[in-house]
Formats: sequence, structure tokens, C-alpha cells
Amino acid sequence: MPIKSIIMPFASQEHGEQRLEGALNVAKFFNAHLDVLHAQVGAEKFMPSEQRLVSRKFYDQIDKLVRDYVHDDMTQAKQSFERLCQQLGIQDEIIDSDQVSAKWHDIFGYRGEIVAEWGKVSDVIIIPQSLNGQTSVSFETAVSHGGKPILVMPREQTHFAPETIMIAWNGDKPGANSVNSALHLLQRAKQVVVVTSEKYLSKRPTQVDLVRYLARHKIEVDCITFAHKSRNTGSQLLDVAAGISADVIVSGAFAHQKLHQKVFGGVTQKLLMRADVPLWMMS
Repeated sequence: MPIKSIIMPFASQEHGEQRLEGALNVAKFFNAHLDVLHAQVGAEKFMPSEQRLVSRKFYDQIDKLVRDYVHDDMTQAKQSFERLCQQLGIQDEIIDSDQVSAKWHDIFGYRGEIVAEWGKVSDVIIIPQSLNGQTSVSFETAVSHGGKPILVMPREQTHFAPETIMIAWNGDKPGANSVNSALHLLQRAKQVVVVTSEKYLSKRPTQVDLVRYLARHKIEVDCITFAHKSRNTGSQLLDVAAGISADVIVSGAFAHQKLHQKVFGGVTQKLLMRADVPLWMMS
């Protein structure tokens, strides 16, 4: 499926300009439209029950402080976005156009709710790599409710023109979903490499089954198998990716429920923490 509509939540200025430039270049690569979603919350989101305990005047002062802080924090980012669009020749949104376009949105609401809503009418959700190695609200929401592929971008990566793409394959549904959603990306690559731990070589669908499937989509692939080391699969995948100079890793976002909380598997967590190239993921 062609990629025509991309969203990226934007909530902090950390490496903000690089992240914006990277997302805009993703839109240029796919000749798509990018919506940058700046989620804002007012004072009512912080203290809904306390409104009855303070005067209206005091509440309005708090609300103004919050809004002014958010506005000042994001003005620079929005100006960077507009300048980058001009430099890259990217226009404002034009419906029914094949030209690359982008639009900045100031939206009041919780970031997770906004990602869940907009993700339903997008083709790809761009999420910045976590600063602390933990999954973000945006990533967890995109995995749980977006139903669309997630492109996890290193925060300082400004370019996007992948030539070598690695598929981390173990026959599971999340990996299959990721491959299927990435077909348009894979068809444009110069090299596609399917990488599997020997532990999963016999698990169906196998590497051979995947090669046959991709061949029908005019995608030629190479295959690599690595010896399995207990509890170290994520690191081994990253070593292989570095060895072949992969520009993107296509992988399932493996998750399971534990104590009613979303807990991501060790391979997904390792990739999210240590990958220095974009990750194309689905659950």
C-alpha cells in the first residue's frame, strides 16, 4: 500500500529541529503528507477537581501561565518547522495532490488520545526514539490502538533514503504485519536481508516462505541466520544490522499483557534502546 498520510506527535523540544527535518524527509521519500501534532494541555487537565476550591480569577491566572509556557516553548519549534518546509520545498496541505505537503497542528488534549485518534486515519506514525530507553506514551498508544506501522526515528537523524533494509524474522504475527505494511518501502530498497535466529528457522512461516512471498511482490532478498544465544537476540540482531550497514530494521513490536500493563518483550526493548537506525514496527 502506498504511504500517503503520515503523523508525528511533537511534545518536547529535545532535538526538535532534527526530528522535524527527519520527519519531513520521510514525507519527501514517500511523496506523502505529514501532520505534526503538537499536543497541549491546559490547567483544567492538571487540576479538574480543584476548580471548585479556588477562585475563578486564580484559576484563570494558572491557566494563562500554563498556556503561555506551552506557547513560548513551542513557538521556536513551529518556526523551525515552517523554515524547514520552505528550505525543502514542502507546501502546506493540498488535498488530492501528489505533491509532498506538511501541516502543523496545535491540539488541546492528551498526547496518547491524539495519537490513537489520528493514527486511525494515517498510513504511518513517526515516533522519536526514547531518551531514557523506556517506551513513550506515543509509542505504546500507537502499538495498542493505532493499528498502523510505526517508524521509530533516532532523534538526531535528519535524512531518510534507505537502501539496505533488514527484516528481523521469526515467523510471528507482529513480524508478518510489519513486513506486509512495509512492502512499499521494501520495493524501493536496493538490498533486502531477512535475518533469523537458528532457534526460529523451522518455525512457520519460515525464511523460505517469506522469500517466496516477497518474490511475488518483485522483492529479491538475501537471508542470514545467526547462532542463538540465550536472552541476547536483540543485541545479535543489532550486530547483524551493523554488519550489513542496514538503513532500516523491519521488526514486530512484540508485547504481552502482564498485571494489566503493557510490557514489551526483550527483543523489542533492546531494539528501542540501542538501535541507531530507524525501526519499522507493528504489533
